[in-house]
Amino acid sequence: MSMNYVFGFFLFLLLLIALNIYFFYTLMPISKKPINFNVPSIKLDLSPSVFKDIYDYLNYLPSQYKSRNQKFQAVQKTLISSFSPAIVQLPDVWPDQSLVASGSSLYPHKNEVAGQILHAMKTSPIALVDNAAKGTQLKLLLLLEGKQKLYFKPKRYELDHVIRGSIVAGFDRHNAEVFAYYLAMTMNLTWIPPSVIRKVNVDKEIVPVATLGLKKTMIRNANAKHCIYGKCFYCKINETVCPDHKGEIEGAAILYLDKPFQFNVYKSPWQRNYHSTKLMEWQKNSDFCKKVQGTLSLKRILDLIDISIFDFLIQNGDRHRYEMYRNKILLLDNGKGLGNPLNDELDILAPLYQCCMLKLSTWRHLELLSGGSLTETIKLLSAFQGVKLATEEHFRAVERRLLKLYATVQYCIGKHGSAKVFKTQW
Repeated sequence: MSMNYVFGFFLFLLLLIALNIYFFYTLMPISKKPINFNVPSIKLDLSPSVFKDIYDYLNYLPSQYKSRNQKFQAVQKTLISSFSPAIVQLPDVWPDQSLVASGSSLYPHKNEVAGQILHAMKTSPIALVDNAAKGTQLKLLLLLEGKQKLYFKPKRYELDHVIRGSIVAGFDRHNAEVFAYYLAMTMNLTWIPPSVIRKVNVDKEIVPVATLGLKKTMIRNANAKHCIYGKCFYCKINETVCPDHKGEIEGAAILYLDKPFQFNVYKSPWQRNYHSTKLMEWQKNSDFCKKVQGTLSLKRILDLIDISIFDFLIQNGDRHRYEMYRNKILLLDNGKGLGNPLNDELDILAPLYQCCMLKLSTWRHLELLSGGSLTETIKLLSAFQGVKLATEEHFRAVERRLLKLYATVQYCIGKHGSAKVFKTQW
């Protein structure tokens, strides 16, 4: 055997060993990386680089956030007892408007009170119906026997209808209002008016007690049924709401905030541009939170971050303004949620990932909701009223977004450390 042959064979072995080492150290980590989530197909020049970082944290999210937290059982048990459908004599169930919002919530909800209020909202006889003229969407104002008022947002879409296009596209979804109420209560965001699905017979419950103004916005369709187009900014005579084959209109009944509630309205720093393709400052400036910190208190910013988390879970991108009552932000007008279960618009979380701070109490409660507990609780609470609020696709979407929320907080911790992210004084 010649020396050239031996030398060549030796080089071949070295090359083979080197290639094995290379592929072992470069390919093995890739094969172990869980490819569960990918960066969505977005224009990179329009998306902040933080999105990629959040998805990286998502792919390595600790297993605890994908499993049920046993500590939530006690919280869930309390919620279930609060929403059990206890029935009391009317008008005793209606809270004194001058006494509500005096504690830790907008309306009392513990000790079966929440279930009592919802049952009364769903079943109390209607004394008067009028147009609720304020706002951009068709709403009715119901005056119940006992003088309690409700907003009534009629059903526009079936539950499985997917809203395409912009995050703010389409009519309000009545089921989103009710879903939002149960979601907020499960998240311990209690500054939200009670809401419940109610069906109203047009000929028996609306027409006999309708105001003249409401009757002027009603027409008969080809089947001789009374249809309503209402009075609002976008209301049109060719976009009516008509009763079903039973003569009923389904809608969200929302407890009306009466005269004692004198709240102030503010523009959200993270509002969207509805009339142009021009980006808002917060969509272009990654340091936008520094500007907000120069104009708003830390408490206000932390409250807005809480609201952004809530809005992200239901994909409500329409929080262009917010209402304050007694230094609390109210969760009003949630009808733009539950549009498309396939979309997760991460920029709704801009207040969180731009400011990278969060109330420690909010985070600890969010950690309790992992592993399916959040949507399971919403299903359990709404079942007391015998309704289905969303499709399984929407429930899965909420759980998927919850994981992305956890990843966003982990991103902030990785960038700034827990001590700077979590605020303990609130």
